[in-house]
Formats: sequence, structure tokens, C-alpha cells
Amino acid sequence: MMKEFKIMTVCGAGVGTSTLLRMNINKAFKELNAPFNVRVEHTSISRARGARCDLIVSFPTFAKELENVGVDVILINNLVDQNEINTKIENYLIEKNLINKKEE
Repeated sequence: MMKEFKIMTVCGAGVGTSTLLRMNINKAFKELNAPFNVRVEHTSISRARGARCDLIVSFPTFAKELENVGVDVILINNLVDQNEINTKIENYLIEKNLINKKEE
């Protein structure tokens, strides 16, 4: 069983949008009732390269820089679209067999 799932949210300076994204990702995990502990930290694009984490969540603007970071990357188009964030996080977790698909 995984103890902690570590996510880095990444933006240019590692301050504004990555902080908002971090809050929305935390919200998504609460709604998903993930059966493991999630830690979300925000960082800058330059510091993301050496970051040790399970997943990076960022924006299409930084897709090129995040190509070879060695961990999975989810790109979010709209920072304030909680539905997009929830859906992408949920699909990722299902794909990785970390959660089961919700029964309809």
C-alpha cells in the first residue's frame, strides 16, 4: 500500500498559478476519497526538473520543458475548471490502478 502520493504543481515562477492549482488538486483528491495520503507542493519550472515526486501537474505552456522529467505529467488547460482537474486526476489514478472506477 502506498503511504504517500507526492504531486508537484509547476508554473513559471512557482508562486501564483501553481499555488492555485495545488488548492484545486487537493480539492479533487478530497472529492475522489483517494485511499492514500496525498501531498501537493508547488514549484517553479526550473526546480521541477530535479523534483522527486510521483506526478507533476502543470500547463500546456510548460509541456516542452517537462517532457523528460522522468515522472508522469498531467497538463491542465483551465486552472479554474475544477471539473477538468477532477476528471484528469481521476482518469490518471484509474489508469495507474490507484483507485477503482466509480460504479455508475
